[in-house]
Order: sequence, then C-alpha cells, then structure tokens
Amino acid sequence: MGSMTDIAPPPVRLSTTAEAVAFLPALAGLPADDSIIVAPFSGKTATRAVRVRVEPSPTDDSVHRIASRVIASLDRLEFCDNVVVAVYRDQPFAEIVSAWNARLALLLERLHSSGYHIKDAAIVASDAWMPFFDGDPEAPWPLSDLETAARRIPADGQLDPAIFALPIADPDLARRVTELVGARADFGAETDAFGRMTTAEPPNPVDLLERALSREPAEAGPQTLAHLLAQIDTEGAVDRTVLQIAFGREVGSLSWARTLALRGEAAEAGCLPIDLLMQDDDPQLQRISGLMSGKTAQVPSADRLQVGAVLLGRAIAHCRRPDRSWAMCALAWVRWALGLTVSAFEVLDSAARIDPGNPLPAALRSMFEHTTPAWLYGETDRRTRRRSAPSEK
Repeated sequence: MGSMTDIAPPPVRLSTTAEAVAFLPALAGLPADDSIIVAPFSGKTATRAVRVRVEPSPTDDSVHRIASRVIASLDRLEFCDNVVVAVYRDQPFAEIVSAWNARLALLLERLHSSGYHIKDAAIVASDAWMPFFDGDPEAPWPLSDLETAARRIPADGQLDPAIFALPIADPDLARRVTELVGARADFGAETDAFGRMTTAEPPNPVDLLERALSREPAEAGPQTLAHLLAQIDTEGAVDRTVLQIAFGREVGSLSWARTLALRGEAAEAGCLPIDLLMQDDDPQLQRISGLMSGKTAQVPSADRLQVGAVLLGRAIAHCRRPDRSWAMCALAWVRWALGLTVSAFEVLDSAARIDPGNPLPAALRSMFEHTTPAWLYGETDRRTRRRSAPSEK
C-alpha cells in the first residue's frame, strides 16, 4: 500500500524566489492559472500546496475569505513553520499588480498573524512577474526567470497532465465506446468460428476494474471502457469503483456486497435503499462511510489513485452519453483523494451540466467543500503541532 506522500512531488530544496514560484504548480498538482497557491514548508522542504481560485477583481472581503480557507487547510498540517505564497493571473502585469499588490499584503498579514512565517511571495502575470518583497511594481521581472527555474525541477516532480485533464478523444474509439454503452444488452454477444451468435453475462465489475488497473490505461480498448462506464451507473457503483481504486480489491468487493445487500433489503421492505441507510449502524457500513469521506486512518494507494484517474479520464473522454456523469463523479472523488480539489470541482460541474437529473454531483460537491481527506495531511491535535510563532521575515 503506497503512501500519500508518493502523490506529491518528492521534497525539493528551493533556494530562490523564482525556483519556488516555478515549482508551486507541481506542488499543487494543477496548472497555476488564475489562482493563489500557498506552499507549506517544514524548514526548507515542501511536498504539497494549497490552490485557491481567485476572481479578476478581488476585494478585501474576498481576500479574507481566501485567507480563512487557506489557514484552515494549513492548520491540518502536522509540521509547518513557514509558507510561500504566489498569485497567478492570466492578465498583463500592470493590471494584476494594481489589483493584487495591496491585497496580497493583506493575505500575508492574515497568514503571519495566524503563526505562519512568510518565507517568500510573488505576483505572476501573463507577461512578467515580481518577487513581492524584493520587487518593484514599476520594474517587473521577465518570465524567462521562471522558465529557467522550471527547467531545474526534477523529472519526477513534473506535473502529469493525464492526472488532472481528460485526454484528447480518438473519434473512432469514442464512436465505438458510445455505441457499446448504448447497447448494453449486446455486451456479451460473441460470434464463434461457425458464425453462431452466443451471449455471456457481463463481467464482474470488481474483476473488470482490477484487470483494467493492472494494465496501462492507454491499452484499455472499447469493450473495457464501455463496460467500465456501463457498470458505474448508480451511487453504490461509484462507491465501489473509487474505494476499489483507492484501497484495493477487497474493499471494493466489500462495498459492492454491502450495496447489493442493501438493495435486496430495500426491495423486501418496499422502500428505497437510502431509507435503510439512514437507520443502519452496521460497522462495515460505517467503515465504508469513513473511507468515502476521508475520515479514516487507512491510507490509500498513490499508484492506484493515479492509474485510476487516468483510466476513468480515458473512459469519460471517449463516451458522449450524458449518463457518463456517474463515472465523472468517480473521477472527481479520485482527484479529491489526490488533493486536486479544484480539478474535482470542475469535473462535478461538468457532470451536473450534462446530466442535471443526477443528484450525486451536488452531494459530492458539498462533501468536498467541507471535508479534506485525513491521509493528505496526517491530521493530529493542533496543540501538538510544532509551528513557529509569528516573526519578521
């Protein structure tokens, strides 16, 4: 079982502001467009970062809200004694510095007063950038500084776009996958050597997913992708999929068995499964709920989460049906589990748009907004954390 520290880039020591600013997107696990990234450091080492979307015209109130959100995330860390903060906007420098120079100072003041020493800070625009403490708004620095610094990032610290972005769809594969998902009854149809058509039961969903995870996602063909999409068609199927990806086959089987049992009990009782779920205090169900919400001491596999994100992304990119929204919910959970919350929200927004009748995107969005997986931060009691008292830079 892998450690979640495997998901973030390996610890890298940064000696200049340019190196820190160039490396922050890799720490956050997403491109830095139109966002604030805050990297928590223990001494001179950081392994992850908090990324928050920012609006074009910030106000003091919006910056205070951002500060509260960032501080809440930092407070989960076991060790953090200083931070690096950068504002990234896809605007000319003259526009962004007038909007953000004073408000970045406000954000830094909030962080500082909460006990986080400011190691470095910067403003990055589309045509130039400026170190906040050593720069001059009238004389910005060239972006070539950041490009040079980015080339010094180790290969294993580079951002893998396949984790947070869907691949470009192959038209022929997309057409075939969409046809297969639409004709679920024909999935098991095969023609033997004598031209006779035979049918077979669809594959066990746990077995199918495990086989797919054991191979390179790029090798998944139309039958595999269509089966994956067709078998992720309910909330219970989403739970089974993400738990199996994150925690392994055994947990996926447990989740699926509990879902099927709950459906049977609901059918006998003449009610909906959710009605029984609200009354059920089964320890297995409580364990599954804790794993789904990230409130668990069990650590998921970094490798499986990464492969699962790419596999689900490939399947979703090659299906044009609105009911792929269930698989999109699964992908959103996997990205959330990887710490890519903003990317997870983007997937949920897309899922809600293509299938407004699916209630799961809204439910997951609410959970993601209020919950951070315990495995991302190694949560402990705040009173035991080692953190520097406020001090001057």
